[in-house]
Amino acid sequence: MPEVDITQAIPPRTNACQWCGRMPEVDITQEVQLLVEGNDERNFFDAFIKYLSISNVQIQSFGGKDKLRSFLLGLVRAPGFRQIVKRVGIVRDADKSAERAFQGVRDSLENASLPAPTQPEEPTRGGDNVAVTVMILPGGNREGMLETLLCETFAGTSVEECIDGFFECVEELCGHSKRPDKARARVYLATKPDPHLSVGVAAKKGYWCLDHDVFGNVRDFLMSLSPPEA
Repeated sequence: MPEVDITQAIPPRTNACQWCGRMPEVDITQEVQLLVEGNDERNFFDAFIKYLSISNVQIQSFGGKDKLRSFLLGLVRAPGFRQIVKRVGIVRDADKSAERAFQGVRDSLENASLPAPTQPEEPTRGGDNVAVTVMILPGGNREGMLETLLCETFAGTSVEECIDGFFECVEELCGHSKRPDKARARVYLATKPDPHLSVGVAAKKGYWCLDHDVFGNVRDFLMSLSPPEA
């Protein structure tokens, strides 16, 4: 197992006490709250907002798709939420169905009495309510995840040909991976000078081309959360 460079990563944060199930207090420090599935995503999007020179976004992990509902309840009850927060962005993997993933986020928002957008990547509008935008990765109503986009950054390259050859060999011996995009992304990172299993830490190391066209919607989503002051 490779060494984990803990100095490069944002430390993980749990959503609830494993003994009593109660939500901890959510710390609100910025007017823009970006909620992501896990610590890997926190590191990835932390690298991305720094790349875009956005400074007023607080990234919080809700600890997995099944915990978004309880996290949002804790968020809206957090001291300062109504006074400080103006925009909330939520990023979730589509997995097998982008439609089901989006509807799951909508249900969680409504349960917390937050505005629920009618379409991914389109913010809610109206009154003094917090504006909410949801992004379902990889986008385009496709199934998949963050790693699906990451794999598209090296599609058509010589490195991809090598990775294809590796998996053709391995799959003959071990069978197909249940999560091929995750597997391919990590094999790609194995080609880097300082390999790392975490795609988020890899973003901090500059191993993903954040200027790549495949991230166009991600860039637009993040910039929409923090538009320039008029």
